[in-house]
Amino acid sequence: MTISLQDFKANGPLQKRAITNFARLETEQYQPPQIFREESYSWPGDWEGRTILGLVLLAQSTKQEPTYLKEIMRQLPEHLNAKGDYGPIHPQGTVDEQQLSGNSWLLRAMVEHYLWQKDELSLKIIQDIIQHLLLLAAGYYTKYPVFPEQRVLDGAAVGELLGKVGDWYLSSDIGCAFIMLDGATHAYQVAPSPELNAVIAEMIAKFNTIDILQLSFQTHATLSALRGLMRHYETTGDPALLAKVEATFLIYTNAGMTENYANYNWFGRPDWTEPCAIVDSYMVAVGLWKHTAKIAYLDIAHHILFNGLGYGQRPNGGFGCDVCAGAHNLMLSPKSEELFEAFWCCTMRGAEGLSQALEYSYHAAGNQISIPFYEDSLAQFQSEHGAISLKQTTAYPIEGVVQIEVVESSLTQPITIRLYIPSWTKPASVSLQIDGINVHGQLEDGFISITGPFAQGSIIKLTFNIQLRREKSIGHHSLEGIHSYRHGVLLLGIDSPESVVSFEENPAIEPLGNGIYRLAGSEILLTPINDMIDKPFEAAVANRKQVLFR
Repeated sequence: MTISLQDFKANGPLQKRAITNFARLETEQYQPPQIFREESYSWPGDWEGRTILGLVLLAQSTKQEPTYLKEIMRQLPEHLNAKGDYGPIHPQGTVDEQQLSGNSWLLRAMVEHYLWQKDELSLKIIQDIIQHLLLLAAGYYTKYPVFPEQRVLDGAAVGELLGKVGDWYLSSDIGCAFIMLDGATHAYQVAPSPELNAVIAEMIAKFNTIDILQLSFQTHATLSALRGLMRHYETTGDPALLAKVEATFLIYTNAGMTENYANYNWFGRPDWTEPCAIVDSYMVAVGLWKHTAKIAYLDIAHHILFNGLGYGQRPNGGFGCDVCAGAHNLMLSPKSEELFEAFWCCTMRGAEGLSQALEYSYHAAGNQISIPFYEDSLAQFQSEHGAISLKQTTAYPIEGVVQIEVVESSLTQPITIRLYIPSWTKPASVSLQIDGINVHGQLEDGFISITGPFAQGSIIKLTFNIQLRREKSIGHHSLEGIHSYRHGVLLLGIDSPESVVSFEENPAIEPLGNGIYRLAGSEILLTPINDMIDKPFEAAVANRKQVLFR
């Protein structure tokens, strides 16, 4: 049983967010020739790579034709250096971690473009970057400076080169050299070679020795590296790679994640969030669920998607930075309006997050279809025993209601359909029906499953309870004694000694419907934080400052 993006069409809230982001990526600064940065830009290939990657993925997930992508690709070779990559041609023995990071995004963009279009230009750029930039870094990753005294704990939202240590030009985005693990492992899947595999092995070996907490690694760099490790696990089957991803992701969730499932920009420095890292964390969590079947990873992926990523998207479709909800220095964190949209990186990275969220809606293997995320959609599955088309309508995450209609079916063998059940809902509240008749589904590993021939016209309906939740803080660096309030997966806000509103131990809170609540005896409303994309721009600016109740 297989499914591709060509056989999937969404028309729910995620699709709306993706289309809004798509429109943002077609505004002037992402059009040719403006998309091409000047030679002095210190992140060579980054802006172009992230933009092309976003457009390629959104084109496939939303079924919309990019207006400027063909022209961008036509002009792209004119802006590469003589070796075929981006940035200055350094003498042998000099390595620039921001150049490696930026070209990693260009590599990823070219790989996705090549997989989509099978064009010679994309493949040539992939090969040139491997040959003339990546392979030249062989032997230097072992010398990457990893001692705190070698780094400067400073930097703005746009990382900058802070000087040279040994062979390396180092960035304020500590560890960004390891973002290249993402690009290198992706390139290896379409252009494998022993030499490239050796560089990847060197990068992984060095990454495995680094104390990311002591060095205050950038969380985006850490999570991008984990995506590379996971991809190489998928390529090689090496279980040590998956184990490293699990162990490091645990460090991130404990020491680098905010109360609304966003991120600290650096470990130990909760100055602001960065949707680039939120996207990475979401994709790592889903990947860990796929490879381990541990439902905890899928649960956290839902929280990241609806709170961290949802809160980070702006009304214009872009993505921006916020304060680190729950952190000790919350009230001291920067609140500059300049970070309202990180149009130079996060807006483009949001495209991959939303595209992947749509693609993750269904997971098919053998004669089994799993639905780990809910979105109004139509999906067609093919197998050697025929085909089946499913129409999904859902009120999740506001209500626990999911309906699956069998639009067409030519299957000659039974299949199993598995539907995600959040761990926070009570099993007793779960109900499953087929054509209005209650049936008993098997509840296991976070899914309720049912097997049958599922004739055309059959309707499967799942319901489960969603209600107000009060949870203790989740991060090691959060203020003591704070609690978050949630409608199911949706964060409503956080109480703390620093909030304007004083909460009792068990405050009386009245449900008003549609995921909205009111603090009894007041006019204070508790509303899901991720709904700001539908608010007027001025209201969104005012409410992005923090998620404390006010």
